[in-house]
Amino acid sequence: MGQFDDVDRPDDSKARRHDNSIAEETSAAGQRVKGRVKDIAGDLTDNESLEEKGERENQAGRDRQKRNDAV
Repeated sequence: MGQFDDVDRPDDSKARRHDNSIAEETSAAGQRVKGRVKDIAGDLTDNESLEEKGERENQAGRDRQKRNDAV
């Protein structure tokens, strides 16, 4: 366990984080990229926990983008 494992991180939260739709779109896209990187890293290192966290984070970013009206 790492030193931050017990800290509640909002990485996979689907909650809107910005009032501006362009900022929200950019933030959600970043969340998807970050999630995908974690997913791939978890797959490469056989770390199922990291892989699952990445999948959740990626999905949360997609959900945020679907609710956003910027595009």
